[in-house]
Amino acid sequence: MLFVLKATSNLLAAALLGLVSMSVAARAERPASPVEAEFRGCESAGWCRFRIDSADPSAAVLYRVRPDGIARIPVENAMSTAMRNRLNALLSNMIHQAKHIVLDDLRRLDDGTFAATVTINGANLATDPMVVDLQEQAAGKTR
Repeated sequence: MLFVLKATSNLLAAALLGLVSMSVAARAERPASPVEAEFRGCESAGWCRFRIDSADPSAAVLYRVRPDGIARIPVENAMSTAMRNRLNALLSNMIHQAKHIVLDDLRRLDDGTFAATVTINGANLATDPMVVDLQEQAAGKTR
């Protein structure tokens, strides 16, 4: 009888551990929105890396996020490099700066990256005048 109780308690513990693991994995898949993030650099391919803290320090991961409102510019287009440089300048913390970066409506895209509205100190990244100008130039529009 004691063996049956011990085996049952072990199975119950394993089942609970499995449920907790699934819950942690689900949270790592898509954090609750809005979520504070730490900037880790942008690429000419149109996405930026952000580190998102988790309740479990070992679960903090880097997310490749495509900012909402910023059109993808083909890497072959010189404007993609200019856009990358502008995004890096806007999102990077410089000396004596403390930027509060928030990802809102974070969602997974078909290519494995994520998309979100990115705000810096409350301002939407996509509304930056230079970002808007670079997008217009890439699309062949002039002001």
